[in-house]
Amino acid sequence: MFKRIKLRILDMRTISKLISGADEEAHNNGEDKPGAEHYLLSALRLPDGTARRVFERIGVDPEQFQKAIEKQYSDALNAIGIDKGVLEDDPEPVKPDRLLHNSKPSGQSVMKKLYALKKGDKDRPLLGAHVISVIANIKHGVAARSLRAMGVDQAALATAAKEEIDSFRC
Repeated sequence: MFKRIKLRILDMRTISKLISGADEEAHNNGEDKPGAEHYLLSALRLPDGTARRVFERIGVDPEQFQKAIEKQYSDALNAIGIDKGVLEDDPEPVKPDRLLHNSKPSGQSVMKKLYALKKGDKDRPLLGAHVISVIANIKHGVAARSLRAMGVDQAALATAAKEEIDSFRC
């Protein structure tokens, strides 16, 4: 019983860090609400280090994910005939003006799937690798396109996330 209480407390702390990190990533990129890509960036900064190790397991530099996000936006603009060079280089950071957290639909989906995944894993605390596991199974959107831009095989990423989760010991 004590272990379950301890895990719930750890999970709450991780969720708090994950959400605040995703909000910060979104705001720094000029967006009001975080999407799945911001949750992935936040997971890469979680202190457990498992999200970073998932990327390293498949031989991918986790630091390249932010650049891949920028590249997929640039590629999308080029596809419709807009040169990113004529646009503002860096968006102004957004100042948060709300009290309650709110995400884009992709971010909401990540949190719902994370909850369902974690419900089935009562032996470990919530980890960054859990977040990667959820996002690795998303087929559309900024996060999925950014992973593809990095040359990441999402099935391999999901497998590496599962291996990292399974190898984690409290």
